[in-house]
Amino acid sequence: MGKLAGLLFDAQIEPKPHQIDAALFALQASSSPGVILADEVGLGKTIEAGIVLCQYWAERKRKILIIAPSSLRQQWQQELDEKFALPSRLLERKNKNELLKPHSTLPTHILICSYEFVQRNKNELIRHWDVVVADEAHRLRSFWKKDAKIAQSVSEVMRSSRKSLLLTATPLQNRLEELYGLVSVFDQNFFHSFEGFRERYIEHPYNTNNDDLSKRISHLVKRTLRSEAQKYIRFTERIPRTLGFMPSSEERELYDKVNTYLQRPFLYAFAKSQRHLSALIIRKRLGSSTYAVATTLEAIASRLEAEIKSGQIRNNRGVLLDDDMTAEELEAFEGDSEDATDFPLLSHRQEMIDEARELRSYAELARSIRVNQKAIKLIEALTLGFEKLREIGAPQKAIIFTDSTVTQEYLAETLRNSGWGDGLVLFNGANSSPETRAIYQQWLATNEGSDLVTGVQSVDIRKALVDEFRERGTIMIATEAAAEGINLQFCSMLVNYDLPWNPQRVEQRIGRVHRYGQKHNVVVVNFSNQGNVAEERILELLTDKFKLFTSVFGASDDVLGSIEDGFNFEKKIGEILQNCKTSDEINAAFEELETQYQSEIQAEMQATRARVFDNLDPNVRDKLKNYDAEKDSVLTKFERLLLQVTRRELNDLAVFDDGAHSFTLQRPPAPDIPQGRYFFKSKPEKGAHQYRFTSDLGQYVVTSALSNPTPERELLFSHSTSKRASATTEALIGQQGVLRIELLTFSMQAGTDIVKESYILAAGITKQGEHLDAEQIEQILDLNCVEVGSVERIDSTTITPLLASQASSIQEEVQTRSATYAIEQSDLIDSRLKDHKAEFDAEIRNINQKEERARSLERRTTDLTERLRYRKEIRRYSRQADDLYETYREERSQLDRQAEEYIDMMEAALGGTSKQEHIFTIRWSIC
Repeated sequence: MGKLAGLLFDAQIEPKPHQIDAALFALQASSSPGVILADEVGLGKTIEAGIVLCQYWAERKRKILIIAPSSLRQQWQQELDEKFALPSRLLERKNKNELLKPHSTLPTHILICSYEFVQRNKNELIRHWDVVVADEAHRLRSFWKKDAKIAQSVSEVMRSSRKSLLLTATPLQNRLEELYGLVSVFDQNFFHSFEGFRERYIEHPYNTNNDDLSKRISHLVKRTLRSEAQKYIRFTERIPRTLGFMPSSEERELYDKVNTYLQRPFLYAFAKSQRHLSALIIRKRLGSSTYAVATTLEAIASRLEAEIKSGQIRNNRGVLLDDDMTAEELEAFEGDSEDATDFPLLSHRQEMIDEARELRSYAELARSIRVNQKAIKLIEALTLGFEKLREIGAPQKAIIFTDSTVTQEYLAETLRNSGWGDGLVLFNGANSSPETRAIYQQWLATNEGSDLVTGVQSVDIRKALVDEFRERGTIMIATEAAAEGINLQFCSMLVNYDLPWNPQRVEQRIGRVHRYGQKHNVVVVNFSNQGNVAEERILELLTDKFKLFTSVFGASDDVLGSIEDGFNFEKKIGEILQNCKTSDEINAAFEELETQYQSEIQAEMQATRARVFDNLDPNVRDKLKNYDAEKDSVLTKFERLLLQVTRRELNDLAVFDDGAHSFTLQRPPAPDIPQGRYFFKSKPEKGAHQYRFTSDLGQYVVTSALSNPTPERELLFSHSTSKRASATTEALIGQQGVLRIELLTFSMQAGTDIVKESYILAAGITKQGEHLDAEQIEQILDLNCVEVGSVERIDSTTITPLLASQASSIQEEVQTRSATYAIEQSDLIDSRLKDHKAEFDAEIRNINQKEERARSLERRTTDLTERLRYRKEIRRYSRQADDLYETYREERSQLDRQAEEYIDMMEAALGGTSKQEHIFTIRWSIC
């Protein structure tokens, strides 16, 4: 716990005990090149990973890569910045040459990229990394199939890393082979082979020696359940509300016409490779508002007319439809590489003109519909929702999500006209309106000189809009740009005006408000289009089957874990709408889709998951209880000591306020350290810099203090003038004695790494010969020193045995832990030997069966030619068995040698390597 004190002091988080436990698990010595953090949804795996990354960063191991779903990259960037003050950059096609070029100095940023980027740029990413993190790592479970391209690419990148960290709530979803795949992504030798794994844990799981899977993976998987963490986290619930509406006859007419158009076998408006994706986007706009679809249709018509006029047809990469497309949609468009057209323009000119006119007519019909029935229902939703917020005592705030900026503007106008205009905040990808600019300028003035201002305008505008919503806003209307990277736990109502078809995006939206720090149950409002069978079935699927709106905290692990690519799921819905023309066809297609995903969630696999994962640490509750008790005392002590040393080292450079929890730095000790106001984490101050241990100023203070000489001195401490005087020191008033401080450092081998651990030794003795332990000495040193005197030499020989006793006790604990580590690794080798033996036995059994079958056939035939053929087969099987045995012996010998190495490591651990360094010796007296 003490190792993390500085990191946790700097972080803008209040870590929960299970998060500290998981971070320490990931940082502990291990021969495995990776670990899996597999807490249930909602328990903060990102925070756990952030603590680990802080430690790597502090150790100057800064070649760090984070791989995340495309939609979560910005969220990662913001979490690293706001919670951990870690700088990061999004790694994309346009900047990869800059960010991936060889650096002669330490990297200045953590790099964040998508899974798709890894697949496309695998060769450039295979380089030395200190740590690679994979978020939503269940995407990699299919690695065992060998044809999973993304998983294969990520695995190759991870093999070039010292350590890999996989984050997933669902390490096992549907088949036990997925566990083999996930582990093998970063450690292909953990299980000896896929065949051995199948033989032991799938084909014969209850045979002797085949019940050790849970114990094996406990060395590299950390999983905390909600039931274990609920003492430390208050889980709020979701209150779903569904409001039905009936579209007008004009709205139904528009839908039918556009839908019929999209279902035609050929369209001139879209390149062949873009057809389905374009139809998907138009259908979304159609479901959003008549204003949104009108704008989209007009843009498509204009593009088609421009082609007719120029006499040139675009290539199959085409032109993007609008600015509201999601990252996945943009990526899908960029992925279309075909560039040949399949019709000559001149011979189809009239058909193209007719199609452009048709699109204009649909847009004109959409423009004529001034009032949307769903917008009318929105007013009712807000009224009912705010009543519920008052009932549960939550702030009167709601966020409304829409897919389109055009719809956003329409809703803002509708709300203003209906008396809901006060406290209205708009958030989108551009954030360029006059109202937004005014909010931003006011925010800059308020926060001038503070750490909140990054200087990156797009980031600061987002912060300004969130602060405006928190402090003065009532309703925020947001596009998908707000579904990632912002935290709105002060808001307890969310309205899905446009419901995404992607379950992961739904969960991502709700996660903006239903997250850590949310004190109230969250009201989630959805709209049911009762005039559209397809939209009703989508809502039913997300509500009843996937239970996105009723979960306690986070969506169902089972469901979201099975949908490894939400955008592909979205495209499947688009295919249904594209191909099904009648209600019966639509219903049948949705039933098939539901059945497909329902099969992923079966009782047998739930039982397997529980058996393998849910009891990884039988003492977990005791450990969490200890961390809960220890965390606050460790951080309080750390802050107090840092405050004292800061006041001493900056005494001539800064003016400290009463209590010294804030100060003004008047003369920076280095050019790159900003002057101005600073505050300690426990006493935040608006408009000032947070004083961080790992900042340039913090490191100056520590380095400066460590460089000070510590000659022998005689010190007089005052009990009466000390704020932290204790009963122990009171009993020592009038006494004097000697104390000595030393630093004991152990060096240990852990796999290929050398791990160092340091401990303070403190011992003393009174003039009357009474021994003082470390706790008593700490209390003496907490007193005010009122007089410093020189001394020629202090005789501390009587203290030496006391220090030696402390060192021996610590050494025994370190040796025991090191030896235990070696024993555990040796046990893992034994498990691999059992894998190897199981694989060998299965293969020999198969060969013997074939050989016996050939012998049986030989005995039954009288034909000499046939007998000769069978005799050759028998000899071939016999040689195969001999060769297999030789291979088995060689591999077994290799594993035996590894086991011997860990035994040697165990022996070395019991010997140990340590160094003891004198820090200071003083003669003390207390008045």
